[in-house]
Amino acid sequence: MERKLVIPGEEVARGKVKLGDGVYRDGERVYASVLGLLDTARGQVRVIPLTGRYFPKVGDFVIGVVKGTIYETAWEVDINCPYLAILNASDYYREVDPFRTPLRRVMSPGTTIYAYVREVAPNRRIYITMRQRGSRVIRGGRLIQISPAKVPRVIGRKRSMISMIVKETGCRLLVGQNGLVWIGAKNQAVADIVERAVRKIEAEAHTSGLTDRIKEMIVKEREKV
Repeated sequence: MERKLVIPGEEVARGKVKLGDGVYRDGERVYASVLGLLDTARGQVRVIPLTGRYFPKVGDFVIGVVKGTIYETAWEVDINCPYLAILNASDYYREVDPFRTPLRRVMSPGTTIYAYVREVAPNRRIYITMRQRGSRVIRGGRLIQISPAKVPRVIGRKRSMISMIVKETGCRLLVGQNGLVWIGAKNQAVADIVERAVRKIEAEAHTSGLTDRIKEMIVKEREKV
């Protein structure tokens, strides 16, 4: 699906529409707040920023949101890049016959998944799979977005940063190479701490001694809960 390039201040919609990232409302009109690609799928308007955008490559684990089905044999999945990814029924983690069971009954629009990029075709078709170990349907929790360029710092060398956050908070944490982060925490307060930690890592990714500072911050915040 080709998406239109828009500039900050450009009108992208009018009326009662759901607002996503990269847009703002002024009265009945909705405008782009960033330079990027316009996405108006299923009643939501958003602009995907060009700066720091995600370019899929084979071997990436990504977090995606199911947008719908295509040809009744595959799902279209938003993986935070200019083009929707395709998840064929044969790439679902268990056997599914789309001619007997409509795929929308298996995974409806809005379902969040953790999947693996298995192919990036020359025609810009992106194919993902849930057959790779670790892939799953994500239920509950909190989904946030960071710059894909900062993902390696959030994960840390040999997963040092993400392991520390999980250990100190008791949360579950999935970080997609596409800049989407899923936080599964026992309560809202812990989820807030984890999100603040991730945001701090994103903002200070270029600095040294970051792991120690993040741990100190988490410990202090945890004592307040």
